Amino acid sequence: MLGELTGGPVSDPSAVVSWYERAVPITVDDDLLNRAGELKQQLVAFSQQRRYDRAFDDVLADQHDGRVALDEHALMILWDYFVLEHRLRNDRTVVEQFVAAHPDLSEPERQMLLGWRDVVQGPFEVQGRDGAALIVVNLVDELTYRVRSNMGSSVFRRTPRRSFLLARLVAVGQEWMISGPMNVWRPQERDVAYQMALEMSLRAPEAVYRNPEKLAQAWELQRQDRDRFVRFFGGDLVVVPGDEVAERMADYHAFCRAEVVATSRASERAVQKAPMFELPPDVVDAETVAMIYDEVDGLGFYAEFGLVEAAFANPDLLRRRRHREHTLAYLQEDSVGPLVLRRLAARDPERASVVFRRLLKKPRFDWTRDGEELLRAHKPEHFRRAPRPRVSPVSERLAAYARRR
Repeated sequence: MLGELTGGPVSDPSAVVSWYERAVPITVDDDLLNRAGELKQQLVAFSQQRRYDRAFDDVLADQHDGRVALDEHALMILWDYFVLEHRLRNDRTVVEQFVAAHPDLSEPERQMLLGWRDVVQGPFEVQGRDGAALIVVNLVDELTYRVRSNMGSSVFRRTPRRSFLLARLVAVGQEWMISGPMNVWRPQERDVAYQMALEMSLRAPEAVYRNPEKLAQAWELQRQDRDRFVRFFGGDLVVVPGDEVAERMADYHAFCRAEVVATSRASERAVQKAPMFELPPDVVDAETVAMIYDEVDGLGFYAEFGLVEAAFANPDLLRRRRHREHTLAYLQEDSVGPLVLRRLAARDPERASVVFRRLLKKPRFDWTRDGEELLRAHKPEHFRRAPRPRVSPVSERLAAYARRR
């Protein structure tokens, strides 16, 4: 998650190189940090090859609407994301290609560079200095980081205790190095940092789950929420008309709110109301929508579930265009997780085999034998990432900020 890109005067992408050229390592005590700075410069120079121009343009178009020109600072952040995290059409990152193109790198250097794909981003509260390092606490995951800069500790002169730092960090040994430019907010500007941290916590739960305690808390919150869903709807799968989903979910959230108030010391005023429930048009306009609250996958919405469910019950319905199209979409669209197909197939694996034989024109297909391989082939993203809860716990101070706001 990149956060908001600030506007300003037009800046040419070539400025990326000039910024990193100014970031030449100066006085550092740690040889590894010094080497990390050298490798970062080499990596950025590598990323300036013309073969990456189109890919970066695509990232720029995706992350920025173009209504306001990017300033150099925002462009640097976007470029750092592109180099370290963005997956190209071949499913590799620029840093992965850099490592592959440099077989002379030592194994520790290779591992360090590949570790930079896992960037820690977000507002940090400065706790103080420890020699050449800055000690900060991430407002999103609430973990403490010992931060260094390959430009030297002088860059931390403008980061006094209780100020806030917006930066991207990559691991260098047991410490962290600033990657790209950074923003500093004064202590009295904490609401700016809190607002950004709150938005990141809700939009990018992975950032919260870096903290194992937060991850465990999220699983427990999801378990409790699913339990309320089952008690409210009578099961973990309910099918309703698309134009009733928002109303039913609003009723469910009201039920959850009342139960939390009744079973805790929280007052009605202290418990936040659920945000207005917004659904995509294909869900609202669907004849039927399945709301499934799975123990692992969390709550999901599946448009035109009735058509697909009927096809699994009677494969002859696949002769009808709508039944065939929607059943095939459940398989082919990566936005639809494997869960719903597994559930439908589990009701009658033999009929499921017939469904996929006809859809795929593979007369020997057998769901029990071939089903998982089929799902992996059509939904690779779902198998690439580790299971994560759908809820995102926020810290006490962010919750207090949200209530105060």
